[in-house]
Amino acid sequence: MAKVAFITGGNGITGSSLLEYLVKNTDASQWSELIVTSRSPFKTTVSDPRITFIALDYTNDVQSLINKMKDTCSSVTHAYFSSYIHKDDFNELNAANEKLFANFLDSLLAVAPNLQNCTLQTGGKHYNVHLFPVPSPAREEDPRLDSPIGNFYYPQEDYLIERQRGQAWTWNVVRPEAIIGATSKPNGMNEALTIVLYMLVCAELGVDAPMPTNQRYWEGTDDVSDARIISQLTVWASTSANTGNQASMSPTAITFAGTAHFRNPYPKEGDLQLELSLNEWAKDKRQVWDRICDKAGVPQAKATWDSGTWAFQDWVFQRTWSATLSMSKARRFGFDGYIDSYQSFTDAIDLFVQRGQIPPVKGASKVNGTA
Repeated sequence: MAKVAFITGGNGITGSSLLEYLVKNTDASQWSELIVTSRSPFKTTVSDPRITFIALDYTNDVQSLINKMKDTCSSVTHAYFSSYIHKDDFNELNAANEKLFANFLDSLLAVAPNLQNCTLQTGGKHYNVHLFPVPSPAREEDPRLDSPIGNFYYPQEDYLIERQRGQAWTWNVVRPEAIIGATSKPNGMNEALTIVLYMLVCAELGVDAPMPTNQRYWEGTDDVSDARIISQLTVWASTSANTGNQASMSPTAITFAGTAHFRNPYPKEGDLQLELSLNEWAKDKRQVWDRICDKAGVPQAKATWDSGTWAFQDWVFQRTWSATLSMSKARRFGFDGYIDSYQSFTDAIDLFVQRGQIPPVKGASKVNGTA
């Protein structure tokens, strides 16, 4: 029988990519319906008669969600959760996202008697790669580490496993690193978008774009995950006969090429250091970005500036340790998806241009004169 997908976060970088993947790579004999949900008005780059949208807010109580979902979602066979709520306070962040997933799963199980699989997306923060040096590459079987700020991925994963115990449906957890991709409307926490905004403004100002990080990070290795590979892996893991009840990862290891010059002393591993804070740099650059958009004849791209996640990128770049994730488990189970990491960035930038989110990229500044 044809499968029915239920995708949360339809406007997000993962949810939108998953929808695009299913539209482009499957037909109605394989997936008869693609149900998408989000809290905000839905916007997509693909068109398919199989797409059904339902507006849901998983901060609402379970019974109200059940009432909204019971008709539309009764035929769901495969559910994919990648929703997220941001809070500046870590205690509030952890509590909000733990509850968000519990509400989603409780309401789903109440309305979808034919469920075959539920896949939860978490990420590299499962291993606390964002806080301190950890074994690199991190592996799925590594024990959990205590976090000084808590980690909502753990209770989310535990709740998924507990609710599945003794049931016919299976679970999967996908743990990508920093996600690279393009959405129908500019999306935060997207390294490719933040970097291209930075470089275009530096080009407009006629100055080099200094590498914002530190020498140890520059000389190390980091991971990014292409949204298209995440989608491919997610569908593969959730539908393959031998991959149920497993956690997998979808990173792509990258190194930095070229020459960068640093003024700060070489840091110790575990310290935090930035050559340049992008968050501080960006505070007086809005008018420059607006000027770029006006000169290029794409005034609608002015709003893209609001999706530059400068503080988040500082958080990434200040690390003085490598944070890579092993891909061995997925490979061992038979996954062979691959996209070159450089192409991941350039493809995303091309899509930003095609969708009018940034002006054509011509003469973008290079990092200290090198790519």
